[in-house]
Amino acid sequence: MFIEIIKIQGDHEFIDNLDWKKWIIITLILIGKIIFFAIVLIILQILLNKGISFIGKRIVSSTNFIWDNILYENKVFNSLSHFFSLFIGFILIKPCFKNYHTIIIYLEKTFDILFVLIILQLLIRIINSIMRISTSENNHQTIAVRSFSQLLKIISIIFCTLVIIAILTKNDLITILTSLGAITAIVILVFRDTILGFVSGVQMATTKMIKVGDWIGIHKYHIEGTVIEINLISAKIENFDKTITSIPTYDLISTAVTNFEVMRKKNIRRIKRSILFNIQSFHFCNLDNLQKLENISLIKDYIQKKQKNTNIKININEKNMTNIGLFRQYALEYLYRHPKISQSETLMVRHLEPTSYGLPLELYCFVNTSESIKYEKIQSNVFDHLLTVAKEFNLEVTQVFTKSSIISK
Repeated sequence: MFIEIIKIQGDHEFIDNLDWKKWIIITLILIGKIIFFAIVLIILQILLNKGISFIGKRIVSSTNFIWDNILYENKVFNSLSHFFSLFIGFILIKPCFKNYHTIIIYLEKTFDILFVLIILQLLIRIINSIMRISTSENNHQTIAVRSFSQLLKIISIIFCTLVIIAILTKNDLITILTSLGAITAIVILVFRDTILGFVSGVQMATTKMIKVGDWIGIHKYHIEGTVIEINLISAKIENFDKTITSIPTYDLISTAVTNFEVMRKKNIRRIKRSILFNIQSFHFCNLDNLQKLENISLIKDYIQKKQKNTNIKININEKNMTNIGLFRQYALEYLYRHPKISQSETLMVRHLEPTSYGLPLELYCFVNTSESIKYEKIQSNVFDHLLTVAKEFNLEVTQVFTKSSIISK
């Protein structure tokens, strides 16, 4: 290699005409110059780095802005110091290696590549800084900024890689870009998830569908939890069992996603659960039954009102008042008077379609809290009470539960 590299300027002959001793001496001199040149650049880099970091720290500490602190933390100023040291080293190449034309060519190419890498490093650090500045607030724009910043990083890396290839192959960038046109389909296939993720991020930001921190459920994957990150490729969801599930970002707009965040902001949570009764235990209430049930304060007024509205009390009551109907009224009054049940939201007790196991009686209401522990406690207390009081109405609860009695949260 040194036969090509070491060509002395002037009337000197090529290395193949030199004797071995002179060849070794010239080689050692050249290696020494390169090592000395590298050491000078390293020392210069250290001095510039410390100087620019010191100046940058003084400037940052003297201002009240947040963005300059973030730029300093992401070492943007350090990248500038690399740029200055490389620029000085590039100027010193020819004076230091004026007799070695081939060395100058190789060193200039090396410095060109280093310039490209430093610019890439500077761009990535600036993009990271902008992303931190823009995502200081947890809003829907965070998704678009994160996706856009990651896309910019990918584009920057690809562009800088093409520039390095152009430097190494001595071709212009347009020629290389033209040659890449033939493999466009392959490039699109490789970056399919990236493109879909970027489009999904923009759509979520503009439509304000989902943001980091939202409580969501995805039926396709049977997951429910809090969104902790949405990036260009994937979204991370922390489930309630503290596991992390990662799904493709575009699945957040291409599949059915339930967002519970509105419910949490209103500080309410729905109860939608059924009690399954044995139909064989249903019967009309006679006077003895009614007198016994009148002792229950929640339905006392209801029974007396029904009795006053009938001209023939005995016959009408025996035909129209049933134990399941009175229990349904009792459950409704119980929910109306419960301090933890929201009275401004939908509240009802209804019959579902009878099954071979019995008749489901569903409670549909909202609790005045969105915290899971408090919600479960209130729901359990409600059903503990209703399941127990059902005995007073001579109702038999079926112990076989069907799909209609599954909780839907």
